[in-house]
Amino acid sequence: MPRNLPPLNPLRAFEAAGRLGSFTRAADELNVSHSAISRHIRGLEKRLNVHLFRTQKSGVALTEPGQAYLAQITPALDQIANATEALIAEPKGVVTMTTESAVAQKWLVPRLPRLKAAHPDIDLRLSITTDVMDIQAHDFDLGLRYLRTDPPDGYDLLFPSLVGAFAAPNFISKTGSKIDLTALASGPLIEEATFRLWPKWFHKSGMTEVPALKLPHPLGALLSIQSAVAGLGAVLMDKHLCQTEFETGALVRLNDVEIRFGGYYLATNQRAGRRRAVRAVRKWLQQEAHPDAAVGFG
Repeated sequence: MPRNLPPLNPLRAFEAAGRLGSFTRAADELNVSHSAISRHIRGLEKRLNVHLFRTQKSGVALTEPGQAYLAQITPALDQIANATEALIAEPKGVVTMTTESAVAQKWLVPRLPRLKAAHPDIDLRLSITTDVMDIQAHDFDLGLRYLRTDPPDGYDLLFPSLVGAFAAPNFISKTGSKIDLTALASGPLIEEATFRLWPKWFHKSGMTEVPALKLPHPLGALLSIQSAVAGLGAVLMDKHLCQTEFETGALVRLNDVEIRFGGYYLATNQRAGRRRAVRAVRKWLQQEAHPDAAVGFG
């Protein structure tokens, strides 16, 4: 006996609209018009003789039968997608990722040629924002964020934030191999944020009594690094974010003291994580974050 199956396109339209809670977002995901989504769902409701959605002020919402149907359809479509991807030799397709500007520019983007070389058929699309968002609700595949407190559910540590002191070459005098802490404390210092880590760094570097420091208004990470390169002061910075400047000699480390302060966390959309392309990017990020690969200095 043949299976009683609706056409695939109406099922895909229903599943996307139900999962995303929006005909508009479903249309964007499937690259069709809003009217096409509406037409597919009306046809599916007529075929099934049941209302799947109800209209409300904020848009549309699933009815009780619609919720029950979605709970069955989503895993079924996932299974079809997984079976199809298993036949493909290499992972391919679009992977969406949300992250913030500093980690994108200073850590992620310089590494993207290696991703393209390893997986030429994966198209990684970045969305830059400072918001720590629910990637399930916003339908991103991956999220990479700096967090200094406990992460939201679903975020896993990619690599810790290890903060050290950097400056332009010859910015501060040294006695042998040691910097002059007293001179540094009286000189211009740059702060990335209002966390006031300089006193802690001076204590950890061996200064018993730290004088009152002249700390200017804090800058963002990118401006802090640029200011230090320009010779405007020494900066406390996560070493992952100024690796390029260190390797090119634009910045030097003042000593080997590091302060662990938060970390960079990776979240994977539970549903998207079943796709081979998403799993490949996640694995690649984990490999890049390995200390021996991600950090070229001690």
